[in-house]
Amino acid sequence: MKSTIGLFLIVFVIFSCTQNDNEETETQILSSTDSTTLTDQKLNPEEVKSWLIKSIEKEFSDPLFEDKEKIEHPNDIYTNAYEEYKTDAIGIEYDGGMTEAAFKEKWSKIYNTKYAGIGTGFLISAQDWGKIKVTDCKLLEPQNDGFLMFHVTIEDLEFKSKYVRDIKVVKQEGKYKIDDILEY
Repeated sequence: MKSTIGLFLIVFVIFSCTQNDNEETETQILSSTDSTTLTDQKLNPEEVKSWLIKSIEKEFSDPLFEDKEKIEHPNDIYTNAYEEYKTDAIGIEYDGGMTEAAFKEKWSKIYNTKYAGIGTGFLISAQDWGKIKVTDCKLLEPQNDGFLMFHVTIEDLEFKSKYVRDIKVVKQEGKYKIDDILEY
């Protein structure tokens, strides 16, 4: 009987140690992919600016843009958190979408919901577009907590439209990503 209890205690201790290790690893993974805990490394403003311009123009030049399942490697330029946030903003008041009050309650601690671009698409507010070109891209602030903020003018040369945006870029999982777009 004593050996059964002893064996049970040994198995329990081993299982408890393994459980704690798994919980710590899971916590580390969650915090490393959370958009609020981004890298502290310095970002090269010129490199990020070049990436941002190319990424925006590529996003709207791809003829398969709306059917990403057909693209082997889609132009993944947004953090998961921003993509979820903007998707919620687009769907406000539509069937199955949340109310504006619920949207603000959910996201106001992370993003400035006043400039979310409610009911409009990613980067530009037009549903249809022609030739998209970034005509201005200026660094707004010096390095700040692992991100750079750019003041960007995006123009649709064909439809004669301008979109002024402030775009936050971070480095996440070794890649540059857009983590917020303030739409004016």
